[in-house]
Amino acid sequence: MAELSLENLPKDSDKFCCPICLEEVRNLKYLPCYHTFCKSCIQTYISSTAACSSDNSPKTIQCPVCRKSIQAPSDDASSEEWACSLPEDKLILNMSIDSDQSENKYCMFCQRDDKTVQAKHWCKTCAEMICDDCKSFHSFVPMLQGHKIVGLLDNLDLTNDIEVDEPCLVHKGKYLEVFCQDHDQLCCSICFATKHRTCEKVEAIEEVASDLDEFSNQITPTCFKDFLKRLDHIRERYGKIAAHLQDKKQAIFSSTDTKVKEIKSLIDKAHNQWMKQFEQKHSDAIANIVIASDEVKRLAITVQEAKTILQRVIENGSTKQIFITRHKVRHQILDHVNRLCNLNIWDFVHNYNQPDTDFLRQVSENQKFQDVKALEIASTTIETVSEFAAELQRNNILLRREIMAKKDWMKVRFEKLSEVQLPSRVGYGLFVGDTKVLLSIEYPPSLEIYDVTNSIARCVRSYPCSSIPFGLCHSGESMNKVYVSFNTHVEHYLIDISKSISLKKIETIHLASPMKAISLGAAVLFSRSDSTRMICSPDFSVKHNLKSYADGCRPLISASFHCDKFALIEGKKVVVVDQNNEEIYKRNLPAVSPRGVAFDLQDNIFVCVKINKLRQINNRGVGNRYIDLPGIEQSYNVVLHPAGEKILVLDHSKKFCVYKVV
Repeated sequence: MAELSLENLPKDSDKFCCPICLEEVRNLKYLPCYHTFCKSCIQTYISSTAACSSDNSPKTIQCPVCRKSIQAPSDDASSEEWACSLPEDKLILNMSIDSDQSENKYCMFCQRDDKTVQAKHWCKTCAEMICDDCKSFHSFVPMLQGHKIVGLLDNLDLTNDIEVDEPCLVHKGKYLEVFCQDHDQLCCSICFATKHRTCEKVEAIEEVASDLDEFSNQITPTCFKDFLKRLDHIRERYGKIAAHLQDKKQAIFSSTDTKVKEIKSLIDKAHNQWMKQFEQKHSDAIANIVIASDEVKRLAITVQEAKTILQRVIENGSTKQIFITRHKVRHQILDHVNRLCNLNIWDFVHNYNQPDTDFLRQVSENQKFQDVKALEIASTTIETVSEFAAELQRNNILLRREIMAKKDWMKVRFEKLSEVQLPSRVGYGLFVGDTKVLLSIEYPPSLEIYDVTNSIARCVRSYPCSSIPFGLCHSGESMNKVYVSFNTHVEHYLIDISKSISLKKIETIHLASPMKAISLGAAVLFSRSDSTRMICSPDFSVKHNLKSYADGCRPLISASFHCDKFALIEGKKVVVVDQNNEEIYKRNLPAVSPRGVAFDLQDNIFVCVKINKLRQINNRGVGNRYIDLPGIEQSYNVVLHPAGEKILVLDHSKKFCVYKVV
């Protein structure tokens, strides 16, 4: 069996290679994590690695590429039965058929009947070569009449319009038919009937795929290509560090040996003991680097495989198949990245230091040499892969936003998902995930993250602050990086909600002018103090400012999702300004007490009016309506999720509610 090695993998190859034997894949079988292998290779791998965790549990293996745990189909399944039970990758098989290599090939149907008949056709649905008689047989059998059959010598027909029935990995014999947008999941009929019947947004895959623009915000092979280059650079850096450590070790050994010779008779024992300890320390350091480098190799294999199959599907597949493949590779890579993030291997030794070489004194005083110090450094690998994972998630958010933007937002309504009573009033909030909300708490000064998965939200992380936090906004398209305004300065945080909830401060930006409310547009940042509204560069330097009074209330603002257009409240008016701080239009609201504002996905404006409703104003400034807010008494501020699927409303009466947009 060939060694699993990134160096041996073909770069940007048109061939689909088995990660085990590194040859063109034959008799394709794939695991539930979507990694594809030769049947004989995966059978041999199962035979050599399958193990039971206890007497009563079924056998399991780990995927040779991503290490995902795979369970045997039954307790007593042999390696051959296990390999045979794996689904055949008909998509890759269809894309790999080559008319130039199809001479002297025989009909697979006839071979099963011990006949040798020249094959002249390829059935894309069966993914097998057939003869004239078997092609004719297809036309007589109702179940086979819809199969796509082309000539083996027609290269164009062989590679165009590839579409296969993707099997459901959960329910044997069933195929993927619908897509649940609520759970971002591909489903067969049984999946739909058992787990998604009550979901709001479930559509046939063909309909979802046909509604999406080929060039819309979706995963492309280019982003995989760029990421593969970054992974290569990481591995090169690992190699340089390992080489440097090796050189440094040899230099220290040489220096130490010279001094040891002078007092050899006295310190042989201490010297030998020191060498063993240092060798073990060095061995552990190198082993950790090798493990980390190996994990990067495996991630690179996943990304390379995803890039290859996505490139081929985009060139040859149907719209439906492209959509399915993009979904599969995105989840495949995100699952692999999540497993890497859970490994405790990313802080490693990058240098050695031996400050004291007075060995005679050391032996005289302590009967041993002083240990060499291993200097550790925090690797940036996880940050690199997390940024790429965030980019994939960002593409998913943009895709979901594109779907939600097709709604008529002047007719949407809200269904309450979660609520919680707060210990004090809160003026600013922000979504930092699909089920997580960040709040700036004024008393005591802190940042709190709430889980809104259930009907009663709960605080899962509280981060004390040295001064009062005010406005919140994302620092880009990614939801895990957030700016927090403290009036005199802004702090930039990285928020991790994948494992234990954590906030990590990235930087502090000191402000030339006070800023409480902040909101990032497409190219500029809009901010507001108690007396001034400002258009700022992305580094918070002020470009335009204008007097603007908040009438004793917290200043509240909102940026459009589409362009540099911003909304704010001045007295009894809703004002919309452009990137030059010039008014586009304003709307008087004399009968209410307007507070927080937010644009929807069609640039209509939601306005909190301190009652149990939101007021929605048409994007042209004419026409409006009220929207009921179950659970809210006095709406104070409103925030729309970046995908447009949920909305957060803060209540003046010390609570908040999260709603689903329907």
